[in-house]
Amino acid sequence: MLKNKLNVNRRQFLAGSAALAASNLMPNVSLANEADFKATKSAKVVIVGGGYGGVSTAKQLRKLLPDISITLIDKNPFFVSCPMSNLYLGDFYEFGNLCFPYEPLKAKYNIDFINTKVMDVDLDKKLVITPYDKISYDFLVLSPGISYDIDKSQKDFFVKYPPAFKPGGEHLYLKKLLENFDGGDIVITVPSYPYRCPPAPYERAALILNYITKRKLKAHLYFIDANERPVINSEGFMKAYYELYKGYADYITGTTVKEIDTANNVVKTTNGDFKFDLANVIPPMKASKLLEKIGFLENNQKWVEVETFTFETKVPNVFVIGDSARTFLPKSGFGANMQGKIVANIIAERITGKKLKQEELLMVLCYSMVSDKEAIMSETSFKINREKNVITPIHREDNTRRESTVKRYHEWAKGLWREMFG
Repeated sequence: MLKNKLNVNRRQFLAGSAALAASNLMPNVSLANEADFKATKSAKVVIVGGGYGGVSTAKQLRKLLPDISITLIDKNPFFVSCPMSNLYLGDFYEFGNLCFPYEPLKAKYNIDFINTKVMDVDLDKKLVITPYDKISYDFLVLSPGISYDIDKSQKDFFVKYPPAFKPGGEHLYLKKLLENFDGGDIVITVPSYPYRCPPAPYERAALILNYITKRKLKAHLYFIDANERPVINSEGFMKAYYELYKGYADYITGTTVKEIDTANNVVKTTNGDFKFDLANVIPPMKASKLLEKIGFLENNQKWVEVETFTFETKVPNVFVIGDSARTFLPKSGFGANMQGKIVANIIAERITGKKLKQEELLMVLCYSMVSDKEAIMSETSFKINREKNVITPIHREDNTRRESTVKRYHEWAKGLWREMFG
């Protein structure tokens, strides 16, 4: 069993005022001084998952340790960003802008990339098992993303109407469905929190409404939310829905999906039935099935328990970061980026035996477009008091729609991508 777990619930997160009891395992997490390190060439680090968490881990680790072996494994041949993907669906961002090849990581940073699926991990022998090879490691970072928490009978529906919360083909196909839509009823559903990227469903609803109104389609959106209100930037989203899209949508809260009648295109909920011509049912989510197979999910757990500040699992030197882990950071690309850099620093410390200056403040930014010209944003800082073992979240929202926030949104994304692939 893990010790000293930390749970930041949504209310505490949004209020930004609660000081939270944390782990007494206080690692030396920091922005590192690169000059302090002497690389240990024999160390092998394997990273599973080439998303925001995995790539950020690899890049940060390479900055710290120029000579160790770093292997990044992903089933996809190139990176596709989920952040900003709603802008692609909304028809004012090119899909290609979301895509980045992994090859430069090898050419510029000597990070080996293997394009394959990880089948399993032998934790006793420290082997990552792929269809073609068994790859040994000294340190393992698992950042495989999420799985949809659905049963087998629903799979065909979610192929026909993809949730588009996994990067890549789902977004392309949902965009095609939207382009072929010439009017009628649209149903979008939001599961109970937590799920990947808290503002994403609300941004998507706004941008699809923007898409409908710009094309003057005779359409109506039923936006069905299992939560009582938008879980972030509530004021900003509600004002946008009311002021920009009044008459085009119904926002139905506290309502969950009971069943999907695929034969008659009806979503059955706890608040009535909704017939649709186009659906984007966003299902509940859980940690990647790979982590369940490895044994990190027990007793119907949905997220992997990790140590509060190290993101280390119950197995020494095996870390789970990103959306699959249960942490104080939100399930977002930016959060995974932060976790990746923290874990890279911890691994560097353990390899070199040298302590690093500790980071006392973590920050996560979220931007959301609410039309083709305006955006809102939120910012959460996590102040870490290591002496008292306390984390204090400080949350701030700018719910005023601004064109200038759109520019900051684009620069934020480009900055992250430069850091990861530049």
